[in-house]
Formats: sequence, structure tokens, C-alpha cells
Amino acid sequence: MTSLVALAVAVLPGALLGFVVPPGRYRWAVWATAPALTLGLTTIAMGWLPKLGLPDSASAVLVVELLLAGAAVLVSRLFGRGWPAPAGGRETGAEDGGAAPASARRAALLARLRQRPARPGWADVLGLAVPSVLSVAYGWLLLGRLIAPPGWDAMNHGYFTRRILDTGHAAIESACSTGSTEPAVGCSFYPLATNVAWAQATELTGGRISVAMTAWSILVGPLALVAGVYACVRVLGGRPVVAACAALAPTFLGPLWYSVVTGRITQQTGPAMAVGIALLGALALRGPHPVRLGLLAGLSGAGLIMSHTYDVLVVAVLALSLLVLLRHPFSVRHAAAGVVAAVVGGIGALIPFINALTSANGEREQNEPALLGKWGEAFEYWVTDQQRYALLGFPPPGGADYQLSVPAIRVGLIITLACLIASPLCLVFRQLRWARPWLFTGVLFTAVGVWTTSSDSAPAMFVSGLWYGVRERLRSMILPVYGLLAVAGAVAIGLAIQWLATRLVTRARTLRGSTVPAAVAASVLLVTLSVLAVLPETWHPIRGEFKRRAPVGENYVRTYEWLAANTPQGKVVAYDRHRQFMTWSYVDYGTPVLFGLPPLPVFDVQNYKRRWDAWNWLVDNEAAIPAGCEVDRFGVEYVVVGGGRVLPGGWEKHYTPARLDASGRVKLVQRFGSINIYQVTDEGRACANPGG
Repeated sequence: MTSLVALAVAVLPGALLGFVVPPGRYRWAVWATAPALTLGLTTIAMGWLPKLGLPDSASAVLVVELLLAGAAVLVSRLFGRGWPAPAGGRETGAEDGGAAPASARRAALLARLRQRPARPGWADVLGLAVPSVLSVAYGWLLLGRLIAPPGWDAMNHGYFTRRILDTGHAAIESACSTGSTEPAVGCSFYPLATNVAWAQATELTGGRISVAMTAWSILVGPLALVAGVYACVRVLGGRPVVAACAALAPTFLGPLWYSVVTGRITQQTGPAMAVGIALLGALALRGPHPVRLGLLAGLSGAGLIMSHTYDVLVVAVLALSLLVLLRHPFSVRHAAAGVVAAVVGGIGALIPFINALTSANGEREQNEPALLGKWGEAFEYWVTDQQRYALLGFPPPGGADYQLSVPAIRVGLIITLACLIASPLCLVFRQLRWARPWLFTGVLFTAVGVWTTSSDSAPAMFVSGLWYGVRERLRSMILPVYGLLAVAGAVAIGLAIQWLATRLVTRARTLRGSTVPAAVAASVLLVTLSVLAVLPETWHPIRGEFKRRAPVGENYVRTYEWLAANTPQGKVVAYDRHRQFMTWSYVDYGTPVLFGLPPLPVFDVQNYKRRWDAWNWLVDNEAAIPAGCEVDRFGVEYVVVGGGRVLPGGWEKHYTPARLDASGRVKLVQRFGSINIYQVTDEGRACANPGG
């Protein structure tokens, strides 16, 4: 139930805005962007409610989202176009200068408010349904059945979400804090729109935050990607079968799933939503509804910024590429109106966050270029490394876990490389004009990747600083590209065979102009990849990587439930932060914790240091200073360690089991498997200077 509610909360408010535009392709384009539009409405609500002195809890934000969407639809129906004339084509009473009767005006009003259906053809229904079902099913295969999402950052995001629920505020300073008791603000800016959506789903159902988060990885992100890609291909003339294959391809090619390995769910869903936003922006600049679509494009862009900031770069590049190829006549006046409307829609939503956005330098810690001055190695990483094109994008390029000896992986790689090599033929075949924006986007960001990986020049450092200089984040940012270009290459091969056959074989001339070869080529590619991707030897390794980075086993659940039932009001639980997955006891079960978010250097770092002093004292680390006062101040009741599982990624251990067991400051009170729960003794909280 929580998963379905999370999907509804993510889609419905934004989907209501589809009724702002008339039925047809433009309304469907808006619906393809529904999750991003919802995040835009969330941004408005969570930013403006505190400014107006109104409640800004997760549920209050949801109510405002729905009210804003409904108001936008009502205004667009009443004032968006000229007042509709009654049946007959003329205003009653116009012949003698009289006013229209009240009945005629009421009929006109009802005509304005009435929503006409926009029914797609059966081919489009199937074209959307098949890749949607397959993508969701595959996501469940990889990420379903886990107790919680994998990765350390999932626990950070879960902590934010729980703080939103606990404090009753969606403000950044309320969520970004150092701990449950005596919290200090930890950062000045963090894009929390998605966290608010998770809080809403949890509050409505009483379910687990981790379930809502996983629903975004399995449902919201993949479905947004399928809808956005399908809409883009269809708008540029692609046939339903080819569009469906293009929409499904990123499920198997590219880092759609691997992008969540460290828990950055927004790193997956951000690029997935960016596709629909780009299409909306292009249609706003080159379409019949520049103001409406422009406002919606700006609103959805603001939602993306408040979810995963730097993906707006892809939106800009892809939108400009699509703009060039749209068939609608170009008008400078309409384009200018679309630009102004988009700016108004985006800035209007982001005004409350402008200062935080522009001063978020602490969150922009920059890593040095991974291959400084090594242009050849950078080119290999970004272009010729075969792991980049392996099924599921796993392992990532440059990694040591080379799997090309696995037959299914190798067969998939050969097919993919053949199609990618053929993909530039989209510049030759007019039927493949839908692939040209993806080719341009892929080439441009690959060049940016090579540049920022090799250079430490000021411009390169500034650009790469947008994604913290982490190469994997840039690869995730363009996650749809590899799959779509592979489909384009397969279609190009099919069209080339068709072209040769119509000229060399007399009977084949009936195929001239037929769309069948393109559909067959795309379908053969996706059927082959789908079969290869469901083989255990293909998906077990990445599933195993997810399991290594998540709590697995009933003992974790039993521990979380015991802590929730036995931790007194006002007390907290201490553990080795994210290292042993115990943060989920707070995220999912509400047990207050000692450690929250480490503050940036410009904030109160002493608050976090005192927390570590309390920890070191209780576990009897060497060189620990007496910190019973800190233990008492923060209300530490239990210390939890163990579990037999350790989060990969260089997380150091901050205790020694032998010293902890010998410490008189805690005593063992419960054990679930290898998870030990210690209670703080009077010695542990003894304070020589109370209140000091």
C-alpha cells in the first residue's frame, strides 16, 4: 500500500496540471512530466508556506499542492482563452446589442469547465504499457525484497525524511540537523522536495519510509523515464513500436539501476524526470501554447532543482536539441513568450530558496580530477572502456570486477556495440530524426566528461564542481543515452538492409517506405536484451552488490523493533553511524539517534564533536576523554553494534569489541544474532559538572 500511495502522491498533483492545456499530444506531454511537476508544486508549498506564516508539515504541503493544481486548472479554463460563445456561433442578444441570457452564460461556463477526454490509440497504450510493466518488474527483481534501499546516502535521505515527520516542518534547517536531541543546523541548502514526497506517503499510510524510497526507485523513476522517452520519440515522428523499444532500452543498457548503489535515489530519478522536462521546454518554445507550457516547464525545472540540482544541465541541452527538430512552425514571438513564462514559473517557485542556492558552497566540495593530464586514459574511460556498455551498466567503467567472460554479458555487449557503432546513421535516415538529440547529448557530455576528468583548469573545475567532480554522477546524469542510441543503431541497420533489399531484390521493392523493418530491428534488439537480462548470471551480480550495501536478515528488523519498544521518551540510541545499517532504526521505526548529519565547516562542528566524545567514552576507545556530561546531555540510553554486515566504501570502525565488552559504562541487555544492544550504566552517564 505504501508503494502505491507513494506513486499516487508523486504523480497525481502534477497530473492535474495536464488539464491546463487542451486534449491531445500537449496534454500527454504534460502527463509524461507529472512527477517533476509535483515536485515543482512541492517546491512552491515548502518554500512559501513558512514565508506566509502557515503550517509547512508534509501533509500541509500536499494539501497546498492539490489546491495549487486545482486553481491552475480553474484559471486556465476560465481565462486561458476567449470566453466561449453559446451553441449557434453568436452571443444571444448580440444582434440588438443586448447581453446574453443567464442560461447562455451558464452554458458557456459549463462548456469551459467541462473536460473533454483525450484518448490515445491502442498502439500508444500498448507502447507505453509494455515497457512500463517490464521496467517495473525488472526493478522489483533487482531492488525488491530488501529491508531498505542500499547505500549510505539512502540513510542520509531517510534521516531527512524522518526529521520532516518528527519536526512537522519541511524546511531545510529542520531536516538537516546533527541529531535527534539538541539538534544543530547542519547545512544551509539541500534539495528536499523528494524527501517531502516520501514523508507524505509515509504519513498517509503509516508505513515505512524505506518502502516509499524504494517505490521511487522501482516505480516513479523508471515510469517517468519510460513516459518521457516515449513522448519524445513519438513527438519527433517515431512509430509506436520503435518508441516502446526506445523507452524500454535504458532498463537494460546504462546505469539506471546501478545509480542507486550508494543510496542516491534522486541520482536515478532526477535524470529519469529530466527527459520529460526537456520535451516540455522544447514544446513551450515551439508550440501553440507557449505561456502555459512555459510556466509548466519552469515549474517542473524548479522541482528538479529541488530534487537533484545539476540534472538541469541535461534538460537544457536536450531541450535545445529537441527544439531544432520539432515540426511546429517556429515563431520568435512565441519562443520569447515561452522563455519568459518558463523563467517566471521557475523563479517564482525558487524565490524562497535563492539565497540558500547561491550560498550553498559548502555542499559543493570538489574532488580533484581522477586522471589529471591523462587525456588518453580519460578517453578510454569515457569512450572505449567496454564495461561502459555492458548490460545493466555493471560493473561501472574502470572497475576491477570485469564480467565480460560471462557468456550472456559478452553476447549482449557485442550486440550493443554493433548497434552503437551504427547509431550515427541517424544523421542519414530521416526516420531516425528522433535519435539525433540523444546523439548530440551523448557526444557533448562525453566530451565534457573527458575534459573534466583530465583538466584542473578553472572552467573545468567549476563545471565538474556541479556534480562534485565524481565521474559516476555524470554517467548517471545521461543514463538514457546508451539505450536509446543502441535502439537507433538497430533501426539504422534495419533501414540499411531495407534500402539494399529494395534495390537488389525485385520482390522487396514493396518494402520501400514500409515501417516494418525498423520495428522488427528494434524489437529484435529489445527481445534479445530482455532475455539476456533475466538470466541469473546477468542480474545476480548487481543484485548481490545491492544486498552487500543493505541490511539483510530478520535480526535487523527484530533489533529495530526492540529499540522502538524499549527506548524511553527523550532518550536516544548510539551506534557507529551508517556503518552497520542501524540508522534505519530511526528512519523506519522512529527511534531517536545520537548521530544525524555531520555539519559543514561553517556550522556548529562542536555539536557533532561532543556527540563523538560521548560515543568514544561509552565504548571506551583509547584516548577517550570523560564525557558523561555529554552522554547525559544527549540522552544516550543504548549503544548498538554488530550485525555481521559492514557497509562497503571505507567506513572505519569507531570501536573495539573487546574494549566495549569490558567497559563498565555500558552493559549487554539484548542480542539478536550478532547484533548486540548495550544499555548505558550510571558510570557511563556520570557527570562531574552537570549543566557544563
